[in-house]
Amino acid sequence: MRKARLIKNSIIGILALVTLLALVYFMLSTPRGEGSGVRCQRVDIHIEARGGGEPLFLPPEGVLDELTHHGVLLKGKRLDSIDLRRVERVLRAVPVYERVEAFVSPASASVQIRLREKHPLFIVQDRKGQSHYVTEGRGTIPVRVGFATYLPIASGDLDLPYATTAVYDLVETLRRDSYFADYFGQIYVDATQGVILIPRVGTTRVIMGKSPNWAEKLHKWRLFSEAVLPKRGLNAFAYVNLDYEGQVVARDRHGIQGFARDEDGELVRLSSDEAYPQPSTAPAPTSPREVSPAPQERYPRNPKGGTPVTSREVSPKPPSSSPKKPSKPTPKPAPEARPKPKKGTTSTPAPARDSKKPESTKQKTNQTKKK
Repeated sequence: MRKARLIKNSIIGILALVTLLALVYFMLSTPRGEGSGVRCQRVDIHIEARGGGEPLFLPPEGVLDELTHHGVLLKGKRLDSIDLRRVERVLRAVPVYERVEAFVSPASASVQIRLREKHPLFIVQDRKGQSHYVTEGRGTIPVRVGFATYLPIASGDLDLPYATTAVYDLVETLRRDSYFADYFGQIYVDATQGVILIPRVGTTRVIMGKSPNWAEKLHKWRLFSEAVLPKRGLNAFAYVNLDYEGQVVARDRHGIQGFARDEDGELVRLSSDEAYPQPSTAPAPTSPREVSPAPQERYPRNPKGGTPVTSREVSPKPPSSSPKKPSKPTPKPAPEARPKPKKGTTSTPAPARDSKKPESTKQKTNQTKKK
């Protein structure tokens, strides 16, 4: 009896302790009354993207700008006066989020916002020129300024219902196969040929047609690309049509060897000479060679013979850039001073010099005899 009573009292005590702890936790996590004056000092925004990594649409700063644009200001306000339902309502109006949660944290004086993004698969540009994201689960998001993410584009003659059914099934088939996950970069819908895939590498168009057996057609393209393209080249074909059952139809980009098209566009087999022309055996014409002048000697020969003239003797002096100054006239020598005669002596003038040649000694002796 005592043992049962002891167990009963122990259970009651444990329940009371748990209730007390829950009450304390609730009081700490709940904002205080208006008299406390706890104000919001920061806003913490956590965005969960599918597959991890950075947000695909709006960064945390863009979320704050979205709230400010709708008149929701959080910093500096008392925590107990913040309308959390309005915060969630504004963010749920942004179509890129599938889950929105907002709450306050008095311990850190902050507002906590938790967001989870939708997962877009491709972008649709319909025949009216409007663009939408097609998300996982066949949802759509209108493209607007501020949203930017790298995704495949589906364009051409299509609308949203066709994009969210046939094109969506094709994209899902590509995603499930690791070989084709990033193989194609564009999807084009033609009114006559149906769905056409454009690979990221190369220019060959892959015509898938209109029948929705996408997995079978992709299997045929993989066999063709692995067996034929390595031999013919990545861009050897203009298109490859996979819409025919049990076969692959390819159009050679440079024409079929041995065939040509007539005026009606029909294929005509060429003769062997036309299809495979023989190379000419005539020698190729040679262009006349230009004769270059003989190189000049570094030191030319002396015309008189002997040692060669050096470069100093041959090369003239470069003209000086400064003009020549006129040379000064040489002064004439002053006349010699004659010595003055002494007193009591007579001076005889010196005979004048004759410019003519001196006469012979015989003529001089005859003149003296005549005198």
